[in-house]
Amino acid sequence: MLLQALSVVLILSTLGLLWMKRIITAIKILSAQSLILGLMALLIAWQTHTMDLYVMAALTILMKAITIPIILSYTMRKIGVARETEKLVGREISLLIGGGLLTLGYIVTARLPIAAGSLSHEYLPISIAMLLIGLFIMTTHQKAIMQGIGLIVMENGLFLVALVTTYGMPFLVDIGVFLDVFVVVILISMLTYRIDKTFQSTHTENLRRLRG
Repeated sequence: MLLQALSVVLILSTLGLLWMKRIITAIKILSAQSLILGLMALLIAWQTHTMDLYVMAALTILMKAITIPIILSYTMRKIGVARETEKLVGREISLLIGGGLLTLGYIVTARLPIAAGSLSHEYLPISIAMLLIGLFIMTTHQKAIMQGIGLIVMENGLFLVALVTTYGMPFLVDIGVFLDVFVVVILISMLTYRIDKTFQSTHTENLRRLRG
């Protein structure tokens, strides 16, 4: 029951990212989403007695719920905390598309040969929806930090896929993915800061001016 409640909050936090106007609020929602994912991993680790999952749950909470949001929030404080998200699609339409992607996740997984009552049957649709919504955020937002948030949402969805299908990827693969995401966040923060200092804006469209 607790796992199901956490999964509901998880998808609500993902859809909430499509509605938020301020980047700093989106960072807080991302932190909450990653915390929920870490708690779900802890519960599954306890239920399945999988030791590696305890480590991955702790890393998820430490890296994606605490460290990465701190880095992104620090970057926003450096360039101006009041910045709003800029996207190609309005909030209302984005939320409708998000609901459609969630429905698509359930339609796709309904066609898969998954045993009823298994973790995959219950939570795989949510993980697929997170992957699709993360991709949607990356492609429709015009600021580097929001594109980075979309990437982390996709990685969270991928982690949930592994969690509910095979109780996590091999340990070294998980560590490699965590490091890749962390390096990408550092690069996005640096890029955002440099774009803002050069163009007084974090709009990625400004990068086109650098072409000779």
